[in-house]
Amino acid sequence: MAVPEVVKVIKGDSARYDAYARRADLAMLVMAFAFLVVWSARIAFRDYIPGALRGTLITIQAFIWLAFVVDIIIRLALTDRRWHFLKTHPIDVIAVFIPPARPLKILSVFTSGTMLASRKGAVKSTQAILISVVLLMWIGAVSILDAERGAADAQITNFADAIWWALVTMTTVGYGDFAPVTGQGRAIATVLMLMGIALIGVITASVAAWFVALTEGEDEERDEVTRTQLLDRLAELESKLDAIAAREDAAASGLPHQTPKAPRRKARATPPAEDDAT
Repeated sequence: MAVPEVVKVIKGDSARYDAYARRADLAMLVMAFAFLVVWSARIAFRDYIPGALRGTLITIQAFIWLAFVVDIIIRLALTDRRWHFLKTHPIDVIAVFIPPARPLKILSVFTSGTMLASRKGAVKSTQAILISVVLLMWIGAVSILDAERGAADAQITNFADAIWWALVTMTTVGYGDFAPVTGQGRAIATVLMLMGIALIGVITASVAAWFVALTEGEDEERDEVTRTQLLDRLAELESKLDAIAAREDAAASGLPHQTPKAPRRKARATPPAEDDAT
C-alpha cells in the first residue's frame, strides 16, 4: 500500500474514533459516577443495607462494568493502532484485567470527561485538578475499607477512618495511627501515594503559577507607566530637535537672520505753551 493511502486510512480511522469518543465520553462519565455511588454505598454502608438491596447494587455495578468493557472493545475496534492505544491507556487495560483495580476506571473516564468539558469551557483546569484529588481520596478510602474490613488485626474498619487514612496517605503525611495489614491494602496504599504525589505536585505548581501571574501583572502595570513616560519624553526631545534643525537650515540658506524689532512707542503729545500775559 502506498504511503498516501496509508495516511488516508489512518485519518479515516482517527475520524471514526473521534466521532465515537465525542458521543460516548459524556455517557461514560455519567456511568462512572453511577458506578462510584453504587460501589461506595455497597461497601461503606454494608452493615446498614438489606441483603436484597445489596444484591441489586451488585447487579447494577456489574452492568455498568460490562458497559465499560464494551466501550474499550469498541475503541480498540475503531483504531488500527491498537498497540498504541493500549500503551496510551494503561489504566483502562489494568482496570479491565485486574478486578481490584476496577475503581481506577473512574479516574480514566473522569479524565476524558473533563477534557470534553474543558473544550466547551464548562470546567477549568484548576477545578478539574481539585475534583481529581477529591475523587482519588474517595476511591482510596472505599478501596482500603473493602480490603481491610474483616481481616485479622485490621485497623481500618469504618468509613470515617478510611477517609482519614486516605487523606494522610495521599498527602504522604502518614501519621501511622492507621495502617493496612493485608497485601491488597498495602498495594492500594502504594498506588494512592504515587498518584497523590503527582496530583499534589500539580496543585502546588498551579498555585505557584497563580502567584507568579499576579506578580507579573503588577510588573506589567509599572512597565506600562514607565513606557508611557519615556514616549512622552522622546516626543518632547524630537520636537526640540526639529526646532534646532529648522534654525540650522535657515542659517545654511544664507537668509539674514532677522531679529524681531521691539514695537515702536508712540510719542506722548506735548501740550501747547501758553502765551505770557502782557
